[in-house]
Amino acid sequence: MWHRFVQAFTLAFFRAVSRVFPPVPGPVPRDPSLILVFSCTGIGDALFQGGAIRSLKKAYPRARIVVCAHHKRRTIALHHPDVAEVVSYGKSPLYALRLLWRFRRNRPDIVVLLNTNTEVLPLAYCINRRALFGPLWRSEPYTFLLSHPVDAPNRGHMTARMMSVAEAAGGLPGDSSMVYAPTEAERSAVRQRFAGWIEKPYLIFQTGGGTTLGWRNWPVEAYIRAIRWLRERYDLSVVLTGGHDNEPQAAAIESACPGVINLCSKTTLEETAALLTFARLLVSSDTGVMHLAFAVKCPTVSIHHYRIPASDVGPLDRSGNHEVIELARKNPASPTPESMDGIPDQEVWEAIERLLARGGVAPRPVGA
Repeated sequence: MWHRFVQAFTLAFFRAVSRVFPPVPGPVPRDPSLILVFSCTGIGDALFQGGAIRSLKKAYPRARIVVCAHHKRRTIALHHPDVAEVVSYGKSPLYALRLLWRFRRNRPDIVVLLNTNTEVLPLAYCINRRALFGPLWRSEPYTFLLSHPVDAPNRGHMTARMMSVAEAAGGLPGDSSMVYAPTEAERSAVRQRFAGWIEKPYLIFQTGGGTTLGWRNWPVEAYIRAIRWLRERYDLSVVLTGGHDNEPQAAAIESACPGVINLCSKTTLEETAALLTFARLLVSSDTGVMHLAFAVKCPTVSIHHYRIPASDVGPLDRSGNHEVIELARKNPASPTPESMDGIPDQEVWEAIERLLARGGVAPRPVGA
C-alpha cells in the first residue's frame, strides 16, 4: 500500500514539475565531454547494452562515459573497456541523493536510458532534462520526462533495441554484440584457486536463473540425465554454477551425479566469467550467465522458452560457436507457460556433441 502511494505521489509531483520545467530538447553537443548511461537492471540486460555503449564511444571518442549501474551488478560495466567510471544505484533514496550530488556541478552533456527501471527516469530528468534519451517502451509512465523520446522497437533482439537508443543519441551503427573483458589477473586467480582441475577439459552447467520467471529453467531431472549421458561418452569434468536461488537444484544434481564440481553460490560473477574463458562449453537456460558466456565467447548450448525466444535474447554469433534449443509451443491457447520438460533430451545431447566436436573434443573409444 505504501509503495503504491509513493509511486502515485512521485508521478503526480513530476507531472507538476515538468509543466514548470518542461524537458525541452536542447542541442546535443557535437563533442560532448561527459555522457551518463543508466543501466540499472539485471546481468543479461546490462550485457545487452555493451554494443550501445561502444557505439557512443566511437561517435564521441573524447567523451568520458559514466555508467550508473545497480550496485550488485556494477561489475558488468566495470569490465567494459569504454566505460571510464561506474556509479552505484539501489532502491535506497541515498543512492539518488549521492548521484545528484555527484553531478551537481559537472552536468553530463548527454544522458541515455537503456533497458533500465522506470524509477530512475525522474532522477535522470533532474540531472539533465534537455538531453535525456530513452526508449518509449521502457519509460512508462514517465515518458513525459524524456526530452528525446526514442521509438525503439519492443520486439527483436534486445541488443538491437539498445543500439537504436544509442544511435538516436548520436552513436554510430555497428557491432551490437555483448561486451565483457575479464582481466588477466582474474583469470590467473581462478587458475590458482581451482588448480586441481582447471587445466583439464571441463564444461559448465548453469543450474538455472532466479525465482523470477522460473518457468524458463531447465528441469533438474534433465540436467541429471544429460550429465550421466555425458559421463558415459566423454572424459570431461562437470562444473555446476549458479546463485543462492539455485542451491537446491545444484545439491540435487550433485547427489544424483557424485563427482561433479559444485560451485553454486561459491564464486563471484567475476570468477564465473573467468571460468567460462577456460571451459569447453556452457549448457544453460536463459540466464545472466548464458549472456556472460556469449560476451566472453564461450561456446554455449542455450536452452530457451518460446515466451522469450532466442531471436530476442539468444546468441548473435551464428557462426557455429553456439547451439540454440527452443521449446516448441504445443498449445497456443494455454494462458500459462508450458513446461521446459517438453524439450527432448536428444536435442540437447546432440547439440553438446556437435559443439564438443567443433572444439576438438572426441568421445572416448567404444569399449574404453
